Amino acid sequence: MVPAVRIDDVTVNVKEGRSILDAAKMAGIWIPTLCHNPALKSEGTCRLCVVEAVGEEGRSLVTACNYPIHQDIAVSVAGDRATRAREGVMKLLLARSPESEELKDLAKKMGVNGTPYPSVTESQRSCILCGLCVVVCEEAIGVSAIGFAGKSVNRTVAAPFRQPSEDCIACGACAAVCPVGTIQVRIYEETGEAEISPFKSRKKLLVCNECGKNMVAEPVAAQMIDRVDFNWDEFRDLARICPDCRRKRAAKSLGYVDGLVSR
Repeated sequence: MVPAVRIDDVTVNVKEGRSILDAAKMAGIWIPTLCHNPALKSEGTCRLCVVEAVGEEGRSLVTACNYPIHQDIAVSVAGDRATRAREGVMKLLLARSPESEELKDLAKKMGVNGTPYPSVTESQRSCILCGLCVVVCEEAIGVSAIGFAGKSVNRTVAAPFRQPSEDCIACGACAAVCPVGTIQVRIYEETGEAEISPFKSRKKLLVCNECGKNMVAEPVAAQMIDRVDFNWDEFRDLARICPDCRRKRAAKSLGYVDGLVSR
């Protein structure tokens, strides 16, 4: 039997085990999220997707991104209890990262105008502890260069012993998934290095053999070689050429020069 999920005034049937957030998307109902990424396991850490669920176990507030559906259930997204809970979470997040444009845009979409709470951190784009960077580093990259450290108000994301991690490959995946822009990739052209801030992990950049432009960090290229199943010797030259030079080489081999056909 396929469970039926009634979300506000819309009923949808979903495959057992899918989340409330999945069902809401099928129903065309928007639920705000920060720590959810469809490519990664949902932890429900940020609590911004809280909804009210009513099932055989009673009525309770749950995180929509990781609450699995195994039976018929009613869900309230627009109800007062769920709305107040999400607004309260957003106000706390704004106190942690008041200058995050991403967070302010989401707050505006939710109808939350600022926060009554004072900023609780020195940085105005502080980490909101959603954990996406930790998950992507472990699950997708397979490195685990960062993790949670400390407890309670001192909880933070850091490299082991709060020192630059030797395991970090400076791929930038953590910065790509950070929803508030706390993590940044800084390129130092003069030294040919990439740094992942605030973790202070620096790695040398691979240089294009044809134009001399900096490319990806050397450990990233090494990991790609290890993961791809082919004879590396045959592709060594191509892998050390930037995408622009690869396209130019391909165009030249096909008889195109500067966008024109060479006759």
